[in-house]
Amino acid sequence: MRRARDSSAFGQDSKTPLVGGKKPNMGFDPAAFLAGTGVGKTVVHLKEKDIFFSQGDPAHSVFYIQKGQVNLTAVSQNGKEATITQLGEGDFIGEECVAPDHPTRMATAAALTECTVLRFDREEMLRVLHEEPAFSGLFVSYLLARGTQLEADLVG
Repeated sequence: MRRARDSSAFGQDSKTPLVGGKKPNMGFDPAAFLAGTGVGKTVVHLKEKDIFFSQGDPAHSVFYIQKGQVNLTAVSQNGKEATITQLGEGDFIGEECVAPDHPTRMATAAALTECTVLRFDREEMLRVLHEEPAFSGLFVSYLLARGTQLEADLVG
């Protein structure tokens, strides 16, 4: 039986997936992307106790912690405050802004120590997630690991 030319979702060269109908930037380096500024990305310095965002605020940016510790808390409808988690270097905060059905913050993020973070505008975060498979993979893996850890903390 003759095999048809590869017409999978990955295009003619199955080793190079198509993204939005074009080949991705194979030279893209997620670590370098998370280290510097650029269009839609700014470095922000926060002091101890500074607030990144508060529960109920509009969700229009994601933060990547380059240095420091952050406390993530939420207040229930009956007024009880709970610490969800503490985050540090290499963690993302505010990732709910990339979901179309989360226009507001679900929690409050406050600096426990002095922090240096990279702030991504929602549009830039969505762009890189769509165009750069290496970054998308890193981000999805991070979200899954964090979700698994939160579940383990609740059960354990």
